[in-house]
Amino acid sequence: MKIYSTKEAAKYLGITVSGIWYHIQAGHIIPQKVGKTLVFTQDQLDQFQATRKPAGRPKAERSPQPQW
Repeated sequence: MKIYSTKEAAKYLGITVSGIWYHIQAGHIIPQKVGKTLVFTQDQLDQFQATRKPAGRPKAERSPQPQW
C-alpha cells in the first residue's frame, strides 16, 4: 500500500494542491492524519479518480445535419 502526501496526491491525480484542498473540504476525499501531515492511500486516490466527474461543461448533443 503506497502512501501519498498532499502534494504527491495532487500530482498523481493531475490536479493542483489547491484542488486537493477543495476536495478535502467538500468531503469528496478524506485523508488520514499522520502526526501533522495529511496522507492518502493509493486505493483512496484510485477510488476518487473513478468517481470524479470531468472538469468543464458537458459536450452538447448535436442533432444530425439535414441532407439538402
